[in-house]
Amino acid sequence: MDQLIVVVEPGRRSIQTAYRIKDLAKDIGIENIVAAANKIRTDSDREFLISNMPDFQFLGFIPYEEKIVEADLANVSPFDFNKDILPQIKKIAEKMEEKIEYGPD
Repeated sequence: MDQLIVVVEPGRRSIQTAYRIKDLAKDIGIENIVAAANKIRTDSDREFLISNMPDFQFLGFIPYEEKIVEADLANVSPFDFNKDILPQIKKIAEKMEEKIEYGPD
């Protein structure tokens, strides 16, 4: 495995879980561990995560969207409900691709 992405939400328990996952990943030899923030409501949510997770590089910050909750409740893809989140997801995917280290074929 080249990379592990930890999805984190603004909150103490989520941060604690992210650090626990990071420790477990390192125990099995995964060194490239990054974060993607989810359910970001305000700039203060973003700053809270950045300041409380200095050991993580963030690939991106996905805003909280009520439409995503509605999609989950309706058991449909969130992309069908809200195409506006696609650019944020695409940016995260591009940053993931940049961080992957490819070995010789």
